[in-house]
Amino acid sequence: MSDRETKIKKISSYLTKKSHINYLTIELISYNNKNYYRRFDYVDKVKAYKIVWYDLQFVDLKHLDYYTNIQLVSSFFANRLVELLFGIKAEPGKVIDEQVLGDRVVFTNSINPKEIKQYVFDRFLPLKWASLIDPLALTFSYLPRTMDAFLAEMFDFAIFDNNTVKYNSTKPIKFSLEKGNIEELFVDKILNKGKKLEDKVTFLEKFNDRYLAIVEDQGYYSVIIDKVTDNFYNMWCSSNNLYLDEYIYATLKCIRDKKINKFYKVRRKTDDNNLLDSVRKGKYYLAFGIDGNDILTVSQNGVITKYPAIENNEVVFEVIEDDDNLSLSKLLENMQ
Repeated sequence: MSDRETKIKKISSYLTKKSHINYLTIELISYNNKNYYRRFDYVDKVKAYKIVWYDLQFVDLKHLDYYTNIQLVSSFFANRLVELLFGIKAEPGKVIDEQVLGDRVVFTNSINPKEIKQYVFDRFLPLKWASLIDPLALTFSYLPRTMDAFLAEMFDFAIFDNNTVKYNSTKPIKFSLEKGNIEELFVDKILNKGKKLEDKVTFLEKFNDRYLAIVEDQGYYSVIIDKVTDNFYNMWCSSNNLYLDEYIYATLKCIRDKKINKFYKVRRKTDDNNLLDSVRKGKYYLAFGIDGNDILTVSQNGVITKYPAIENNEVVFEVIEDDDNLSLSKLLENMQ
């Protein structure tokens, strides 16, 4: 039994002793890195309905009285929610993707103790379970407003039909860089765009367990493919899209095809350390070109920054590592 399951079992036992009869539970498991357990209960001792919730990451099982959040609900709300729970006809089951780490929702309808129904899904509420919308919305309406973001994300319906985005770029994804099927990560419209951008990946280099790339497409985009564990990767793009976009696709293809093109390494001439110390200690900038009088750099966290290459009519950067054609050195020399 996992730590989460142990906590829920003890919480349920505690509430049963308090004469709570459970009608609905909603579990958020590693959903945006949060673990919440919430219930809609009838409390026989006081003849009233209540919403109860716990933050499982901080709950102290030895002092549950202090960590139990309870909200008494109106009879109108309670009657409406009971009515909705009885009205759910959708077949229970699981719509989960083992490729996704976290973002799991467990909706358990216990209004009929003889036929408890459980619906498990990842991140999005599937359209076939649209009858869960109103019960979810009503339950969240009695929770702190800070939790509205979870509800909004759940209702961003995902039908994996190659037209709706499959994966959130802020979440680790189960994938093998060597053998995984890249196409399966992307919907058709992204694939079509990405296949036209493979030659636009102008720089790609690996730093420890992280690949960093620059894709040029009416502007510059940085892409990070970051190993989280042996089986999971974070895939991020500076485009600020919350999904795996065409720039990530192009980068993955170049990694698979071993199209590595290292970044230029430069440093400011005014830095205190000598050239050799700069290289040994990693005190340099990753550069990928010149824009006007500015040198284009990117951090290993994907932040693209422009720095003036000329100050007081002097070039203030020197090249530590160039390509075979000394391309950046020649550009800086021409500026001088």
